[in-house]
Amino acid sequence: MIGHMAQDGAFVSSAKSLCKNLHVAISNEDIVRVVMEHKIDLIFGSLSLGTTSYLPSLQEVRALSPRVELIVFMQAFDIATIDDALALKCNCYFCMKAEEAQALKHLRDGIEVISHKNVFFKDTQYFNALLESSVVSQTDIEGNITYINENFTKVTGYGEAEVMGKNHRMLRHPSNPTLVYENMWETIKAGKVWCERVLNRNKDGSDFWADTIIIPFKDEFSGEIIQYIAIRRDITQMLEEKRAVIAKEQKAQEQMKLSEAKDSFLILFTHELKTPLNAIINFSQYLVKNMHRIDEIPKEKRMHLLEQIHKSATSMLLNVTNILDLSRLRNQKINFTYTLFNIKESIHEVVERHHALALENHCEVRFMDDGSEPYISSDGHRFGQIMANILSNAIKYGDSKVEIFLFSDAEKIEIIVQDDGKGIVDKTAVFELYEQDAKGITSMEKKGTGIGLNFVKLLCEGLNFEYKIEDSKELGGAKFVLTKKIREAK
Repeated sequence: MIGHMAQDGAFVSSAKSLCKNLHVAISNEDIVRVVMEHKIDLIFGSLSLGTTSYLPSLQEVRALSPRVELIVFMQAFDIATIDDALALKCNCYFCMKAEEAQALKHLRDGIEVISHKNVFFKDTQYFNALLESSVVSQTDIEGNITYINENFTKVTGYGEAEVMGKNHRMLRHPSNPTLVYENMWETIKAGKVWCERVLNRNKDGSDFWADTIIIPFKDEFSGEIIQYIAIRRDITQMLEEKRAVIAKEQKAQEQMKLSEAKDSFLILFTHELKTPLNAIINFSQYLVKNMHRIDEIPKEKRMHLLEQIHKSATSMLLNVTNILDLSRLRNQKINFTYTLFNIKESIHEVVERHHALALENHCEVRFMDDGSEPYISSDGHRFGQIMANILSNAIKYGDSKVEIFLFSDAEKIEIIVQDDGKGIVDKTAVFELYEQDAKGITSMEKKGTGIGLNFVKLLCEGLNFEYKIEDSKELGGAKFVLTKKIREAK
């Protein structure tokens, strides 16, 4: 505070309530000393006091600290030095006679201008470097743009004239959830810094991803938020490059996995075909070689050999049929034939067909129900295929026991198939093609082609059956739960 205002005790007292620090100087020497010893933002007061002109000290201040704001009041005799006064490039010039009564208001306005004026650019070289490489904008408390930097125009395509005074929401991308912006306003209105990765929309309609920081700036004295600074770092190219790398890696992994899966499938399927095919060849060859003495071979033995040939051929046909049906299912080229059938009888038939497999694996299969006779409208043949694949898996991977339960009520029918085997670790992946819950391609744990449960999954989805695998608490192995809702939702 200088000049006449500095001599007015009441004015100085009022001014102190507006400022964090207020220094009073009367002489030219005091003005220069204060500026040199303290960080001064504003010099306010008359250009002269009596016969003392402050032009020499103010000119020196301008040379020492060009950023200092100047608000001066001029009297009639100051007009003689008007050129030197204008050369100071003061922020405001007032006529002492006309405006002295409004001096406090002018001081308040001057302080407010300073507090609003790009305070974030001052005295921070690192911050300046950050801002130069970022997309920066400044808004008032309503979100209306008051400043943009050069990068803002380069990235968004909007010029200064197009955005000044406009609301910042013009950059919003419609794909961002409303909750993002609600959280943003809640955070910054509370005076906290908000950070988020946000998708924005440019002037030409294109998109750009940006790591965004919004900083609320408060008035130093009142503590009220006066503006927001948004600093964005355009990461669109980085994300695109990252996605490309990830996609390439995923594709390579998928190709490798598919290759391994195909190799595994070929090995397993070849084994599945080779075993029954060897039985067919050996047993039929034995019968052909001994045809000349066929009557000497006991009838029981001949029947056993023929049964084994039939069983092996049936097993091969089932595997081939499953693969063909699976291919048609995956390409949605299979039709379902709906009939009304007794689900208990259908399960009994499946259990009966797997009697030989159970004997071969030394496995006891028990079927229990709640005494009801539930009927459903579905594809009976495909339901049989679902149960056959589930049951054969339970028999092959169980140790010695498989239990089947059938429950029904007015709402649903539930079928549970559980075994006493080692269980299944990944209960989701096991439904994918060629996946089996065992290690190694030729592991002894793998006792099938790896297509059965994928076949079950596709059939269940086509026939609106719900399916899941759990751990069996009763037997300790795997527990397959198959559910059919009787009353379908409208």
